[in-house]
Amino acid sequence: MASPSSPSAYSSSFPPSEFSSLPVMALRERIIEKIFENRVTLIVGETGCGKSSQVPQFLLEENMAPILCTQPRRFAVVAVAKMVAKARNCELGDEVGYHIGHSKHLSSRTKIVFKTAGVLLDEMRDKGFQALKYKVIILDEVHERSIESDLVLVCVKQFLLKNKDLRVVLMSATADIGRYRDYFRDLGRGERVEVLGIPSSNWKENFQRQVSYLEQVTGFLGISSELITSRYCSGPCPSMADAEIKPEVHKLIHELVLYIHENEPDIEKSILVFLPTYYALEQQWYLLKPFSSSFKVHILHRSVDTEQALMAMKIWKSHRKVILATNIAESSVTIPKVAFVIDSCRSLQVFWDSARRKDSTELVWVSKSQAEQRRGRTGRTCDGHVYRLVTQSFFSNLEDFECPAILKLSLRQQVLQICCAESRAINDPKALLQKALDPPDAEVVEDALNLLLHVKALEKPSSRGRYEPTFYGRLLASFALSFDASVLVVKFGEAGMLREGILLGILMDTQPLPILHPFGDDHLFTEYVNCYFSADSDKIVLTGRKEVAFLGNLCAFQFWQRVFKDKHRLEHLKQVLKFEEMEPATLLLPKLEEEWCFFHHLLQSSLLHVSEMYEDILNSMHRFRPNFLPASNGIPTYYSPYEFGHTCLLECQQQGEIDALSSSDEQLEQSNETRKCVAVPFVASGYFQTNDVAENLANTIKEIRVQCAGDTSSNYPAIINDYDSHMNGGAPLCVYFVNGCCNRGSLCRFSHSLQAKKPACKFFFSLQGCRNGDLCSFSHDSYQPISSYGSNVCQPEADHADASSLLRLFGTSSVGYILLLDDANMHFTSNLANHCKPSRIISTTSLTETSICDPLLTDVRIIWGLHHPYQTIISNKGENPIPWNEVKIVLWFPYLDSHSDNLDAQKILVQNFFEYLAIRILGDTLFEVKIILAMNNIKFSQLEVEKLARESFFFLTESFPFDEASFGELLDTVTVNKPMLMPRLFLQQLQDAVMHPQFALKISELEVTLMLMANTNIYLTLLLLLSVLNWVQSTPHSSTNYVQDACSVTRYRALCINTLAPFSTTAKTSPSKWARAGVSITIGETKKVTQYLMKVKNYRTMKGSYKIPLSDCIECLQDAIDQLHGSLGILRKLNARNFYAQMGDITTWLSAVLTDHETCLDGFENPRGKQAKMVRNRVLRSSYFTSNALALVNKLATSGLDNTVA
Repeated sequence: MASPSSPSAYSSSFPPSEFSSLPVMALRERIIEKIFENRVTLIVGETGCGKSSQVPQFLLEENMAPILCTQPRRFAVVAVAKMVAKARNCELGDEVGYHIGHSKHLSSRTKIVFKTAGVLLDEMRDKGFQALKYKVIILDEVHERSIESDLVLVCVKQFLLKNKDLRVVLMSATADIGRYRDYFRDLGRGERVEVLGIPSSNWKENFQRQVSYLEQVTGFLGISSELITSRYCSGPCPSMADAEIKPEVHKLIHELVLYIHENEPDIEKSILVFLPTYYALEQQWYLLKPFSSSFKVHILHRSVDTEQALMAMKIWKSHRKVILATNIAESSVTIPKVAFVIDSCRSLQVFWDSARRKDSTELVWVSKSQAEQRRGRTGRTCDGHVYRLVTQSFFSNLEDFECPAILKLSLRQQVLQICCAESRAINDPKALLQKALDPPDAEVVEDALNLLLHVKALEKPSSRGRYEPTFYGRLLASFALSFDASVLVVKFGEAGMLREGILLGILMDTQPLPILHPFGDDHLFTEYVNCYFSADSDKIVLTGRKEVAFLGNLCAFQFWQRVFKDKHRLEHLKQVLKFEEMEPATLLLPKLEEEWCFFHHLLQSSLLHVSEMYEDILNSMHRFRPNFLPASNGIPTYYSPYEFGHTCLLECQQQGEIDALSSSDEQLEQSNETRKCVAVPFVASGYFQTNDVAENLANTIKEIRVQCAGDTSSNYPAIINDYDSHMNGGAPLCVYFVNGCCNRGSLCRFSHSLQAKKPACKFFFSLQGCRNGDLCSFSHDSYQPISSYGSNVCQPEADHADASSLLRLFGTSSVGYILLLDDANMHFTSNLANHCKPSRIISTTSLTETSICDPLLTDVRIIWGLHHPYQTIISNKGENPIPWNEVKIVLWFPYLDSHSDNLDAQKILVQNFFEYLAIRILGDTLFEVKIILAMNNIKFSQLEVEKLARESFFFLTESFPFDEASFGELLDTVTVNKPMLMPRLFLQQLQDAVMHPQFALKISELEVTLMLMANTNIYLTLLLLLSVLNWVQSTPHSSTNYVQDACSVTRYRALCINTLAPFSTTAKTSPSKWARAGVSITIGETKKVTQYLMKVKNYRTMKGSYKIPLSDCIECLQDAIDQLHGSLGILRKLNARNFYAQMGDITTWLSAVLTDHETCLDGFENPRGKQAKMVRNRVLRSSYFTSNALALVNKLATSGLDNTVA
């Protein structure tokens, strides 16, 4: 065994001296020995002792790989995996990898894998013991009693009872040792749980930790000690005190932060503040904002992206770092130089509200165990001081350990997933949950089972039998979503909006959302959402803020797909022509995508996460094939309308401008500029069929609330009767009359009879729910029939194959060929010749020519020895033998046996098929060709065929069973030993969205060279002559030349080139388009300056004699905006008959705009003070835009009306 002084032992992110001082290093040999000797080992060591990062490496160095390590949170998984990978000098995904949600960084070489407990739980349910093919499983932070952690523990124990070779290591800083010893006592005769304590005495000699309580804190700050318990803790002990954080507590924390800053000279020593909620983080952040010159504030919360959270680890040299965090920062992450921890001793707890039938939250006091975890955040890389904002006597009365989540939640999702587990050792929820470390109340489990029976996700067992999941239940359990989100997906599928439902279900469970949520600025977040979806329209039926946010994020995701991803998909197709064989597709230009997302208020990592989950759920749909799947295919709604277009209009904006306005002139001066797209709204009202989606979302949420949140004892008939009585009983009850404040008397259109029904509460059936509960003045009954009252429930697709389903696609015309690719044994070709004219059939095969004695193939054209797709679709040597211009149907039988054990190789083959076919269709403008794949539905899902097709603009429009009785058996078999997953052969018809004429126009706007080639009919030359590729790379007139030529007439030429460059691809040599672009960006700039001046006025930061000029300036610029809009309106309607009169009007208006700017500037001539100077500079810059716009208009007037307008 390697000693601590051996080279391998120093594989750490810490320098050797610092590494060797970690307490865990002193016990290296003993840890290895005890894990060898015992099947279960419990390692207890203080936070920061090195156990999370070093124990896996100890085991690896002793050849005990592969090793699985679980962490309670994604944040911790990523952080620890990166730390260990750096320590071992390897890339993530190589020797060290991780798996969180749908993000995997693993390979066949990975020996240490970090996962969340939730990921491991999913794998055990799906694969049973096969998911535990590791030599050692390390369950870290076992004191964190999440429901996933407890279920992992109970499942691992069941498999331990069956496998004597498995080793389990439990690790914690504050675990209840006796309970874990007792829990594993029944493993076997003579076995016991070995407990190893990691002493920290030597370590503490290096870094000291001091703990102060509320009485000491108030003494530091000079605050009177009278009644401090009631003032800051709301009571003398936890059982009598409300955990709410009052303003006094926020003020106390703020003063303590300032006190630490003033008394600690080392500015690199950071302050970590534990608060329970997002709202509490915001309130503390508001107090710190005026001190931005002293502090760099970071936020650690689940709504913040993991990568951004890790950026908070950076040490600042010029500012002291203050980290405001919820309990996410309790996990196994070392934040460098955290010297001070301020612990509010509060936490947010989620619990099942049985009265309201929904999950709710409440503030609670932390346990001593949690407080110790928080204490462990400091004293790791430097001396530490912990401030607990409760008195010492109050702290001594806290619970020792927090209440486990398994005792607080409804367990609906967990019970369903247990019932769907493949292994009988863990698929009985009543038996398994009673074996948990803390078994939940049997009534809670029974209630969950009754609900699942009621919604027909489970079938009632026979006497002494087990609950069996229905097809619907297994489908729900296959989604990595919450129960309500899974139900929503299926209900949207039944309504014919499957893809929108999948995205909305994912968004319901996603944090952070794709649309950027600036911390502490809900108003700005609302503005960002409105860029994609506005609920102001009369047609929008949504009432809850969450629903509006989800619709906005849905539109944002679709906007990203349509505008950014589609453009680069086309660029990728152009690049395909440069290679003989393609490697697996990778994300193109990730940095460009990140910047594009930032310009449009989007978070790249969240979009990618949603995209990955979308593919996973869609693949589940193809595996199970519910009865609504065939009706859900088609072109996505984000291609509605086809003529949708977006041209980025980037403007420089002041970062933190609003914040600065409420502060000082110096902060205004120092704010940094960033570029944002101002061509808003990005998605116009009604686009992407948002009105229909919104209506369906509102109805579906109400359906779910009635079905899943109601009484499972059959209260639906009563609700329907309430609905009938309401309809027959006249007007609903006036809530103002009940409260004694209705002043309309007999004129009131609501009833003043106490017998009348209350009007419906519009919030109760929203995602947010009604906060008033039984005290609400409105009714919480459903006043409209719910479609799910019936007995209909999701069923598998009918198993009926009919030859006519395929033959109707061939049509009755004898014109055009049917191209069959890779019909290896010619059986299908022979059978098809029975149903249609053989001379229409062209069949290709990679086999050499043989003698086939089949008279049906006599008139069929068979092309032998073609290697698909490199010789059938695209031939780079000589003429292609297939007359593509006459092909009407392409039917492919993917022959994947040559790559039977390599899914990646199979994916590449399918990917190349779609890429080459898209290029062929584009090149020959084959607008009417139909594409059909014959593939098993399980294989279709495994290969992610729909995703690969979409990358080349093919969309699944129809799928139906293959009729083997009529066309013969095909060589496409997959063995699946899972209930209700029946592999069946399907024909999948795909449509190329690029072929829609209006979409082709959209592509040309993006200046995609490939489309230009297709339009000029030089495609075949391109395929045959490599020299043409050089022509592709150089266009006759570059975008740079276009904008330089246009701006040559302007006075401020550099400004013109920088701001108008994005229009080069569309304006090119058109004077009218350049003029329109110039006026458009001038409108944006003038609006931005006007808004800035109005904020200065509203915040009253402009002093003295400049107040009146400021008001006059705002009025002038508002007039200027009206004149600019009038000019742009005329530019859009230019016509030959009135052209010169129109140009005269535009020139007059733009000259007036310049006059307005000059009038504004007169009031700030020779400005005194920084803010007055800033106002003058901004107005002056705006006038430069106007000057350039006028120059471009004058050029248009001189040139005359161009062809693009005429």
